[in-house]
Amino acid sequence: MAVKAVVFDIGLTLYKDVGAAKYSREYFAKFLSKHGYEYHPLELDRLFRETRRILVERGGDVEYWDLNVITLMLARLGIRNPRLVWEGYRKHVEGVLKGLKLEDGAIDVLEWLKDEKYMLGVLSNMGSHDIVYKLLERDGILDYFDVVVSSQMLGWKKPDEKVFWYLTRAFGLEPGEIVFIGDDPVADIIGAKNAGLIAVHKPRPDTPPSPHADAIINSIGELIKVLELLG
Repeated sequence: MAVKAVVFDIGLTLYKDVGAAKYSREYFAKFLSKHGYEYHPLELDRLFRETRRILVERGGDVEYWDLNVITLMLARLGIRNPRLVWEGYRKHVEGVLKGLKLEDGAIDVLEWLKDEKYMLGVLSNMGSHDIVYKLLERDGILDYFDVVVSSQMLGWKKPDEKVFWYLTRAFGLEPGEIVFIGDDPVADIIGAKNAGLIAVHKPRPDTPPSPHADAIINSIGELIKVLELLG
């Protein structure tokens, strides 16, 4: 079955993380300070992660919008004000955007893929679809993509097979016609393989290559050779 579409994860795959969580918490701390609430970024980071964990334990393997997490996080600090919640969410988005940078060589690869007539997509476990859309728009690459999907948009997250089912329906393709590239050996690689997609692993520095992957790459540029071999 010929490959017709190529789909990228965002964090640590199409984009490198140069401090997304760090910038988010710093921006959040400055925003709270402006309104008279003094919290250290590290304290806010702990609270954000703890609040998300509480929601996950309560609601199972679904994706909670970052706005949900921030609403509850601020409530735990005794701050109950919809305007502050919304402003805090916007600062969080700004911080994450600052901390994600397009991988070197990514645009060259996207150009090659389009020249070769592949359909292109993004599938990201991201707590705010805003972030995915704004990243692609900011870096001038949104128009390369035919399908852009985030877990916040769906309510499910990888490795849930429903996420990959949705992706195949959005493309109008069979799973075996789609190559998916990601960094997470479980969410990305096992998730994609269980759904019948071709899985390419771009391992994180702290993660060994997945034995379940159909191919391993260490940079986005290596994807071209993989696709040439797949035909």
